[in-house]
Order: sequence, then structure tokens, then C-alpha cells
Amino acid sequence: MKRSAHLKYWRQITASSLFFEMADDRVTRVWIVGSSIIRRLYAHIREQGLDRNFGLRCSITWEGRGGRLWEQLLPVLRSLRAKAPAPDILVIHLGGNSLCREGRNRLDFLREMKTDLAEVLRLLPRTRLLFSSILPRLNWRGQTARSAYGIERRRRWLNRAVAGFLAERQMRSVRHSNIDLSHLSRDGVHLSTEGNELLLRNLREALQVELRR
Repeated sequence: MKRSAHLKYWRQITASSLFFEMADDRVTRVWIVGSSIIRRLYAHIREQGLDRNFGLRCSITWEGRGGRLWEQLLPVLRSLRAKAPAPDILVIHLGGNSLCREGRNRLDFLREMKTDLAEVLRLLPRTRLLFSSILPRLNWRGQTARSAYGIERRRRWLNRAVAGFLAERQMRSVRHSNIDLSHLSRDGVHLSTEGNELLLRNLREALQVELRR
């Protein structure tokens, strides 16, 4: 799809007029918590004049911050929970900035992720959880080796392991198999405009499924 047609399509399906205003107690509340990937996706949505709620029957709270680590997930959620009612759906896009932390192998990180996700489910017992898979990169925070091949294997392994952990609890992960290294910006970390459009599509489709449950 050509870029102009692609943007026209997204403007149509996420137009503000497609968001159905309802009484507050009937609106599905969604939190999207993540790193600069989420912050930049929200900026992309605003720049393109799209609806921050994806044109869906929900109200999305965007909480993205540059450099955010997996280790900051629980403090962020506790802070949000102290200010607002628990969400019906929580989307987490974190982990990429913590993948190469010194002194921790992939098994250690997976155990930490599982422990934290279990705590999220205790903190928000009625919330449906979506884990947005860690995206590929050319440059990783804390990378010491010249080649990122080993990091890429770790990324794929962790995504599969977390997806399995959540599936056992009737929760889901959001795969981004349509996003690859060609969709990165010049810094080799963040997404290009096309990459943001693909991420938007993936998250919107995942939320559509959850809203029908």
C-alpha cells in the first residue's frame, strides 16, 4: 500500500467520529505502558491527526517514556493505580532496554519478567494483560559485542517464553512479525514512520480482539 493511501486508510478507521462516547462506567479503560517506542507512537498518532483511542470503543491512557527499563514497570503501574481506577486492559511494551543488562543472562531476565508479571496480575486482578513483544534493533542499550546476533536470539527466545507464560494464564502477547530491521529509523533503535504504522496496526488489532471478549 502506498504511503498516501496507507495514511488515508488509518485516518478513516481511527477518525474521532468512530469513537463512541459512553458513560464513564461503560468505557473500556486501556493503559499502554512502555518506553520511547510507545512515546513516539503516540507522537506519530498526534502528528497524523489520528484518534488516540484507535477509533475503538475504549479510552486509552498513554504512558511512554524514553529509556524506561523493565525494572520500572511495577513502580509506574503503582503510581498510575494511585491516581486512577484500574484498567480493563493493560498493554505492556517494555524489555528492550533491559535485554543486555550486565551480569544477567536470559534465564535471569525471564525469571524477573515472570515474577513481575505475576505481581501485575495480583496488583490488577481484573485487568486483561497484553504483552507487546520486544522489537528487533540494530543497536541495543548495554551492547558490548560487535554483532547483535546473540541478542536477537535472546529477544526471540524471551518473546516466546513470555507468550507461553501468559497463555497459561489466559492472557495474550502481541506479535510483531511484520516489523523487521528495515522498519527502523536511522538510529537503529526506534521505528520509522512505516514502522510506527505497522505497530499501530498490530496494537489496534490486538485491542479489537480483547474488546470482543
